[in-house]
Amino acid sequence: MDIKVDIIDYLGKIDDGIIVLISLSYDGEYYEGTFYYKENLIALTPDEKLEEKLGSPIEDWEGYNDLVLDIIKKLVPYDEMIKRIDDLDLSQYGIGLSQSSES
Repeated sequence: MDIKVDIIDYLGKIDDGIIVLISLSYDGEYYEGTFYYKENLIALTPDEKLEEKLGSPIEDWEGYNDLVLDIIKKLVPYDEMIKRIDDLDLSQYGIGLSQSSES
């Protein structure tokens, strides 16, 4: 059985790479995940529930390479997107706040 993927949102730029929110559909259920890409590096981080359903880490799943290629085909190429996207503002997620701003 295949995993279908859709690009939900380009979240922003981190460490010269782009982080993307994706939706993964497997066996009639939907899972969220993130895909990080930059020159010569990618990282796919799916919902743990999807990996539980697969019975292994996503990297060990037999369809992993095809899934990654499908994701890459759907993305705006790195060279184009890195010029247009803003840095990811982690403060909106409560990360990186100084103690003085919390009080």
